[in-house]
Amino acid sequence: MRRRSPIFSVWSLARAAAFAGILFAVGCDRPPREIPGDPAAQAAAVKSFADARVSELEAPDSWLSLIGLDWLDRPVMTIGSAPDNDIVLPSTAPAQLGQFNSDDQGVMFQAAPGLRVVQGVDSTLDLPAGTGALPRDTTADPVVTAAAMAQDVGPGKFVVLRHGPINWIVIRRSQRWAVRLRDNAAERYKDFHGIERFPTDEKWRVTARWIPHKKTVAVPNFIGTVAEVESPAELHFWIDGRKMTLDVPGGPDHGRYMLVFADSTSGNETYGGGRFVWIDGPEKP
Repeated sequence: MRRRSPIFSVWSLARAAAFAGILFAVGCDRPPREIPGDPAAQAAAVKSFADARVSELEAPDSWLSLIGLDWLDRPVMTIGSAPDNDIVLPSTAPAQLGQFNSDDQGVMFQAAPGLRVVQGVDSTLDLPAGTGALPRDTTADPVVTAAAMAQDVGPGKFVVLRHGPINWIVIRRSQRWAVRLRDNAAERYKDFHGIERFPTDEKWRVTARWIPHKKTVAVPNFIGTVAEVESPAELHFWIDGRKMTLDVPGGPDHGRYMLVFADSTSGNETYGGGRFVWIDGPEKP
């Protein structure tokens, strides 16, 4: 049985290949036979991805709408624009929007009397980057006065409550509940004029070997803790004559694996959290 290596690409003008984190130089074996590619097709694919990324950010409920992440660290917490609320919203929101009641089992939201709050299902922020803008139709969402926000509505989906341009979901991280707030009238939308990116560089298209293994790798998250996740394989590839390996953290998401690494541009010319590359798994023989 033989598996063909999946191909992944990193597009950067940075000349340094001193990757940090889980990408590191090791011994010198023979590089795999390069899988031929089409530079024009690759450039077109990168542009298509970039265009889709911009369109999804310009759409409602995107990461541009994110205005807050508040931890529910007390059993009862109020929310609204009045400054005495536990969670304070922009001045355009009602003074009292409602309150959250939380425990280890879940989170209930109770709307303030007389407010129109509708309940739906949302998966926008859980979709792979480059999906593009999705149509948003909330006209059939029912009006509610209370809602169980931590109920299971499907993989990667969340109960979402909306009042005007503001909406919120509840997420769980390291046994803690948090409210993720979005405002589709946020000023950030007006200030967004696309994403700067490096030109596509064929040098960073590499052929890698998929080497199955069973181990766990440490993956830090945004709240400062580290999670141990299973790694199904590591990739072996060469850059400037040096062998590199990269662990594949976690299983497939929407049919693809996400790779995470850092390089000398991280936090300077590129996002400080690292680079993210999505690849297909190895082809079946």
